Amino acid sequence: MPKVTEAYRRKKQLEIAHAAKKVFETKGYTDTSMNDIMLEANIARGTLYSYFDSIEQVFLEVLAIVDNHSFTFIEEVCNMKFVDQLNTLIYKEVVDLLRQPSLVQARAEYFFSLEDTTFFEQRHKRVIEGITNFLQQGVESGEFAPQKDVRSIAHFMLSFVDGLMLNTSQLGETSNFVYDQLEVFHSSLYYLLGVEN
Repeated sequence: MPKVTEAYRRKKQLEIAHAAKKVFETKGYTDTSMNDIMLEANIARGTLYSYFDSIEQVFLEVLAIVDNHSFTFIEEVCNMKFVDQLNTLIYKEVVDLLRQPSLVQARAEYFFSLEDTTFFEQRHKRVIEGITNFLQQGVESGEFAPQKDVRSIAHFMLSFVDGLMLNTSQLGETSNFVYDQLEVFHSSLYYLLGVEN
């Protein structure tokens, strides 16, 4: 039997996780089974279990993929001015998140089911660090002159986006007045970051 390389193993794990993401987006976390993932990925039960031991392990891999995509966006637009990156983040990335099939329900079900919140706290801290670093670079470039501590602004940004996604997943874009809220968010961030309109 040929030996499976680590690169092949990782590639296969990511393929399974991408298939699982579709299932979690449709069914949520609590209603998804390993069988659902097996069918979506078009693999045998033994193959699935050779890469993942549990639903939770698959879901954590899916969350890692989503998080990595978010930080890749910032790296991809690093040649833009920080103000332009901020505008793109607000009006493109956030709207794209809202319009794509969302993991909001699955995330909420998973995080509310946790007895030990260590993972949630670590993940939250990682995202806040990423946003804070982005804002701090804008300060160092001279584009941002924050009225408040950049870490507090990062917490505000994440809380706003999380809340907007949760409400929009239940109410829809129109009923949740997404664009009106984004305008207010945009104005608030410009004020907090000392950016002239």
